Amino acid sequence: MRRDDSGRSRIQACEQVKIMSATGNETTGTFPLVDADTADPRLKPIFDRMRAGGAGPLHIHRTIAHAPQVYEGFAALATALRQPGATSRGDRELAILRTVYARQARYEYTEHRRIALGCGLTQAQVDGVEDWRGQSCFSPRQRLILQFTEETLDNGNVDDATWRIVRDQFSSQEIIELAMVTAFYTAVSQFTHTVRVQPEIAASNYGVGDG
Repeated sequence: MRRDDSGRSRIQACEQVKIMSATGNETTGTFPLVDADTADPRLKPIFDRMRAGGAGPLHIHRTIAHAPQVYEGFAALATALRQPGATSRGDRELAILRTVYARQARYEYTEHRRIALGCGLTQAQVDGVEDWRGQSCFSPRQRLILQFTEETLDNGNVDDATWRIVRDQFSSQEIIELAMVTAFYTAVSQFTHTVRVQPEIAASNYGVGDG
């Protein structure tokens, strides 16, 4: 009897995650989107906060939300990476843009071009990330961030010479923040490829400010 009650509870919990029909207008690649108005107790508070700020939930959120416990962790880390830190949001967005461009993550690249402009980068810098070595719009600090990011992406590491410069120029906290956003958005890029997250249709201010 106890086993039946437990099974019934799990089924009821799963049914709380309302999903848009695959035959409807809102689908994300091969995945339907979790309803933005879902009553799931793990998702609803997060989605409600986004809507209250006019910032989502986006397609990527409504896709990961098929696994609510995974989405809770994803949302917590993504939010933490946007909080004030030793690096500026512009610094982190620069590393993110270079990461998602290198990983050919169309969804994230489109979204973070918008976010980067809202976090202090200029249009020339956003455009220049693709061929940053040939651009004059980046400061020495920004060029070191881009070099650190690029070497991490190319080799999964940085060479000794770059590491010595990074350790001399950046604090330990700055290095952790930059390395973490590069690692996180490498994973997110792979995810968006795998499940075929499609571009957003509506404009959003998600990710600007505290997101």
